[in-house]
Order: sequence, then structure tokens, then C-alpha cells
Amino acid sequence: MMIIKRFLLVMIFLFSFSANIFATEKGLLSDEEWLEKFEIYLAELGSIKGEFSQIDQFGKVSKGIFYSNGSGYLKFDYSYPAGMQINIKNGMLAFKESNKSKTNFYSLEDSPLSNLLSKNLTLKSFYIENLLVTGKIATLELRTNKKSSRNSIFITADYPVPELRQWRIIDTQKKETTVFFSNIKKINSLMDSYFEIK
Repeated sequence: MMIIKRFLLVMIFLFSFSANIFATEKGLLSDEEWLEKFEIYLAELGSIKGEFSQIDQFGKVSKGIFYSNGSGYLKFDYSYPAGMQINIKNGMLAFKESNKSKTNFYSLEDSPLSNLLSKNLTLKSFYIENLLVTGKIATLELRTNKKSSRNSIFITADYPVPELRQWRIIDTQKKETTVFFSNIKKINSLMDSYFEIK
């Protein structure tokens, strides 16, 4: 009988210990609290530089370096053999396939990407479709409005302390592109002209 009691006590202790660990990992944050922390994190990034790996809808992998000036301007320099360059500035996406090719421009009017890494970012200006927390990872789906389901961005970050890890974009043609981020570091301020494609 004593053995059974000891066994039950051990099981109760282990269950309580596991529950406490889960609660700690969960961070005991409400969705609103974590979203507020994430918004502050993005707004305070400022000028940064990091590495990225991109997987397109066909499974093709491209890598490179990205830059942001903290005002919503982004620059993606793709490594060889891709050799592409993508700049995001003032609600426009500029795409250049190679040094010799012409630059194509696309409007980001209906895309959350247009103002994502900006110090003026407010998540209230987006439609938040979903926030999913699994262990130490949070995934947030943003749209410009409820109806723009074909122009969504899924952002993955650490939980409970936010740190950007990846985003997955679904464009108006339902094409998916996933970008993984690493080695993000703060750098000196970047001039607006740095984000021009020449």
C-alpha cells in the first residue's frame, strides 16, 4: 500500500512539474500582451542587416543579405547564382533580375509587407487573422483587411520574447514564398538612397 502511495505522490509531483514548465514556456501572456511586445520589437529594430534563405513555390532555394532602415525600407541582395535585387520603399516593390536587366515595379498597396519593418508600425492598422502559439514559437497571420485572403503574410517569431525568424507570403496569384532570417544585427543608419535600384 505504501508503494502505491509513493508512486501516486511521484506521479502528482511530475505532473505538477511538467505543468509548471509548460506554463513558463507559454509565458503566461495573453494574445494582446504578446502582440504588443512584438509590435514594440519590430518598431525598435531600427537599421539592421541579416542573412536570409528564400524558398519559392517551386522549392527553389535562394540566399543573400537583407537590410532595413527601420522606416519600412527593405533591400534584399541575392547571392550568386540568383543575382537578383529586391527593394521595398514607399509602398512599392522594385525587382531587378540581374545587373543588365531592367527594373520592374509593383504596388504593395494591398500587402502588409509595405510597412512591416517600420518604426511607425501599428498592428491595429492590419487585420489579424490568426495568432498561433506552439511551445516557444508564435505564428501571426496579417492582412491589410479581412477580405484580402490572397495577400497574406505569416510571420514566425520566438515566444514569449519576440525575435523574427521567418515570414511566408501568399500573393494575389496564390503563390507562396517563405523567407528565413538569421544573424540579424543592428548597424549604422542607412540613407534612403541606399534603397534605390540603379
